[in-house]
Amino acid sequence: MLDGSAIKLSQDTDYPWKGLVKLTVDECKSGAFDIALRVPGWSTGATITVNGKDAGVTATPATYAVLNREWQVGDVIVIDIPMETTFIEGHPRIEEVRNQVAVKRGPVVYCIESPDLPEGTNILDVYIDGEEPLKAQSQPEFLGGLTTIEAKLLLRENKGDAMYRNVRKPKWQELSTQLVPYYAWSNRGTAEMTVFMPVVWR
Repeated sequence: MLDGSAIKLSQDTDYPWKGLVKLTVDECKSGAFDIALRVPGWSTGATITVNGKDAGVTATPATYAVLNREWQVGDVIVIDIPMETTFIEGHPRIEEVRNQVAVKRGPVVYCIESPDLPEGTNILDVYIDGEEPLKAQSQPEFLGGLTTIEAKLLLRENKGDAMYRNVRKPKWQELSTQLVPYYAWSNRGTAEMTVFMPVVWR
């Protein structure tokens, strides 16, 4: 601390797969002082407790929640951040991703990877069904342990290599498969992937 006194905290969490973070005060000075918790900018509805009671501070995204009290060894701070799975989009001036979405859960961005598609499927033929729920699945034995997202994709047959072509309403092939964290792709042999996918609302 700025006055030279010691403070020691221990942390217990499964973040980024779960949004609950527990901090225990193991050593501290006497007298009141601040502990500031960073609230992620992507979070909504986070709550903060001290020793199981409401800490009385607002967890405003992209700010620090400042807790001031006379701390005691054994005090437990918990910040619980809902881990909603959502679609995100780029600014419309980014032409490469216009009318496309990516899937994000908490701080983790996901992608579709070719090992999770039928053989011979071109990654460019993949659309995502915007009406279907996105389900988080904990997979402790997969790629060292991570959370995947179950999603319904729509596959559109590629009609050739012409630069421009007439368009008719496509016939979709539906596929329920998994999305993997972007950082974890290319760990199952040669693969292609995409983060942003055209979305279909039906």
